[in-house]
Amino acid sequence: MKHLIYILFAAAVVCTASCSKPKSANSIQAQAQAVDAVERLVAADSADTMAMHNEILKAEAIRSQYQQGGDSIAAEDFDNTFRETLLQKSPRLAKILLTKKE
Repeated sequence: MKHLIYILFAAAVVCTASCSKPKSANSIQAQAQAVDAVERLVAADSADTMAMHNEILKAEAIRSQYQQGGDSIAAEDFDNTFRETLLQKSPRLAKILLTKKE
């Protein structure tokens, strides 16, 4: 059931994407992995900063696999879905993680 929710969410994201945007064969998988990464991050104990840092590193490793594999479109799809999902699931955490430090 959990995987069905990820697939439906990824399909919704793909359906709302612009038609002129380039596609990747790995985009749906990347989006589903981004949703899963956010779920794990949000589920981590906020007092356990090492666990949260570990989940962020895991998410970056997934994104890096697409980037290093030459699939920058899937890497971008992972990033966008990660951001959008984090904003929906935990706006407070999103504000902390997605705000650039000057």
